[in-house]
Amino acid sequence: MKSPLDRRFWLLAIAIAGVCIGVRRLPAPHSVAANEQREAGSGSAVQFVGAGSCSASACHNANFARGATGSEFTTWMARDRHAKAHETLFDERSARIQKNRQTATPAQDDRRCLGCHVAPEFGSASPSAPAYFKTDGVSCESCHGPAKRWLPIHHLDAWQRKSPARKKQLGMNDTQSLVGRAQVCVACHVGAPGMEVDHDLIAAGHPRLHFEFAAYHGAMPGHWSAGKDYARVNRARADGRDAQRGQAEFEARAWLVGQLVTAHAALELLADRAGDQKKTWPEFADFDCAACHHDLWPSRPKSKSAQRGRKPGSLSWGHHVALTPMSLDALRAPARAEVRTVLAELQKIMDAGPARRIPAAKHATQAAAMLRAAIARLDGRTIRDASLEVAFLQLVAEQTTRHDGPYDERMQIHLGLEPLRRALGNGPRAPTTGLSVREFDPLTLRRRLELPRK
Repeated sequence: MKSPLDRRFWLLAIAIAGVCIGVRRLPAPHSVAANEQREAGSGSAVQFVGAGSCSASACHNANFARGATGSEFTTWMARDRHAKAHETLFDERSARIQKNRQTATPAQDDRRCLGCHVAPEFGSASPSAPAYFKTDGVSCESCHGPAKRWLPIHHLDAWQRKSPARKKQLGMNDTQSLVGRAQVCVACHVGAPGMEVDHDLIAAGHPRLHFEFAAYHGAMPGHWSAGKDYARVNRARADGRDAQRGQAEFEARAWLVGQLVTAHAALELLADRAGDQKKTWPEFADFDCAACHHDLWPSRPKSKSAQRGRKPGSLSWGHHVALTPMSLDALRAPARAEVRTVLAELQKIMDAGPARRIPAAKHATQAAAMLRAAIARLDGRTIRDASLEVAFLQLVAEQTTRHDGPYDERMQIHLGLEPLRRALGNGPRAPTTGLSVREFDPLTLRRRLELPRK
């Protein structure tokens, strides 16, 4: 018979052996992130997990001040109209739009609607997602990307060291850079192949798309740190004088990035519409509404400058690319002369209605490729300089005295004036007298994008 001391000895030996085996089976500390990365990278199917996966108080729902790290979910849910995007598909206007389109599919089930009112992936398929996912509206994963493969590891230091390209492979979009941020926005707010608001949809009752990135970005109830944005762009600490310099550079860059990314999206959409023989051509959503319909201001005379040499009755195209040459000049892009030439040729093709389909597709594709190259060179370039200031002052002077021109183009200019003024610090305020786009002033825009406080 063994003594109690012997039994204790054997129990201790067994316990030590178990610990040793357990320690041996544990991965080395440096391999934990690698293993999780490998697991996250397995498979390629798009899988959503829902905004609820971000809502723990220890994650993104800490309920701190707006823009504070840890309160991203709080701000989005409480203040951002994107959270209500799917809910609007149940209202009376959405039902009327579907009726006018002569479709029996409710808007809340129509893929054409879900692509922008939920997430782009829902526009062409039914990806794996929780049953409640669509009710989240335009939520975390709609912009940041399907999170199934990166959610378990995106808080690790190893993840933070990953390149944007590697994160994209795992499903996360690059929203830290202004270019990546703008590219996420334009897919819905300008349109993309398979995700577009065409003339038929507008005629059925859908609002026309009006978008200028810098103005919309500034009006958003941001759930991110503006200070980090300024520091990242200026490559300086965001405090004191550096903070002011960083904000000015950020505002200027947001305008420039928005102009180029928006123009690129519009050109790619035009190339797709012109190149697809099955699609309606010309697509009237690309043109000024008042070219066919009554002007919103019937008392305003049609001037020669508004027609810009076009024949009476011809359509006015190009409001999304109207400021592209100016933005390329501010950037001092190497190919700005070539882009200007291609855009001028494209303008002639589109204005000489009916526009020729094949040449339009060719020139739009060529211009889009040139802008894509210019956008790729944006990182690290300083753009807040004298050339931008001169261009801005010329633009203000022109708009102060001009009371004509296509509505869409003038709206695009007006929306861009305020962020440009902020970028220049003490520049003149955007003119409002006589502008047909006064309703798009920054305060009104902010009210449209932000949920009312209760």
